[in-house]
Amino acid sequence: MKGSDGHWNEEPPPHEPIVAEDGTVHNLNEYFNISGSDAIADIRTSSVKDAVFSQKHGVVIKENQLEELFSHISLQQPHESN
Repeated sequence: MKGSDGHWNEEPPPHEPIVAEDGTVHNLNEYFNISGSDAIADIRTSSVKDAVFSQKHGVVIKENQLEELFSHISLQQPHESN
């Protein structure tokens, strides 16, 4: 991991980094910056379903919203029109 000064605290592993579909590597800091304050207030809206599949890191919900979320969305991505 890298420290706040940008230097490695520990050397990276000898293998190649995992690369995201968009070509991003070393994006752990983006996940660290996700906060509970980013949680969606109302998960019943259609925009939540869209956000689950379109936002780079998905969406943040509260634990008590999890069951409701799965009852409102399909686990399959929406089909794109041809």
